[in-house]
Amino acid sequence: MSVFTLVGRTLAATFLLLCSTSAHATIVHLAGDTVDFFYDDAQPGMAAYGTLTAVGDSIIALPTNFFAESLNGAGLSSFSALGTVTVVAKSGYQFKSVAVAQQGDYQSSSGSTSVSTSADFDVTDSTVPATTVSTPLVSTDDFTVKGGLTAWSSSASVDLSTPMWNGVASIDLTLDSLLTASTGANGESARIQNKLVGSGLMTVVTTPVPLPASLWLFASGFVMLVGRCRRRK
Repeated sequence: MSVFTLVGRTLAATFLLLCSTSAHATIVHLAGDTVDFFYDDAQPGMAAYGTLTAVGDSIIALPTNFFAESLNGAGLSSFSALGTVTVVAKSGYQFKSVAVAQQGDYQSSSGSTSVSTSADFDVTDSTVPATTVSTPLVSTDDFTVKGGLTAWSSSASVDLSTPMWNGVASIDLTLDSLLTASTGANGESARIQNKLVGSGLMTVVTTPVPLPASLWLFASGFVMLVGRCRRRK
């Protein structure tokens, strides 16, 4: 089976899978350099991320309404978003790795206030859902700073160069992100926002598909034949 046939069948299967998820699905296509991105704009959890944009082989999102806020002892407030983007490698390329990053800021007053963020990143073979890797996003922030506006970030990556991903030309990337803010007394305030500024949302790394060994043998034999012809002349 040629690479073109494999990619063609994968694209067809991907479109059927996307369209079958919802009768009212609006499939958005974003073209990257070596991959194509597809997602259902009608996903309930996708709206929080705002408009998605492709830059190179990255998906960029700059949400403005993705935050959790608690005021005056209102207790725990949370906001979550779940979205899936399907990525199809263009002809001649294969997946090497994928990464996801989030950035934002938070601000909480002194007292019993608290804020937090947690997120899970799933990478799934679009045609074989059993082939899935899940990993949590790790943040270097402890969210204990009180008073001023403080930046936070979290990230995760998945290696797709392992044997389990051999021949996989289409993957589903799912990000499940949760923000929480809490206050316990009157006069307290806590707010955390997800802005995804800077490193973007998802970055896919690909490499050219290596030529089959038989092609290399044919090429080397052809070079030797040309060399002999030249010597005879």
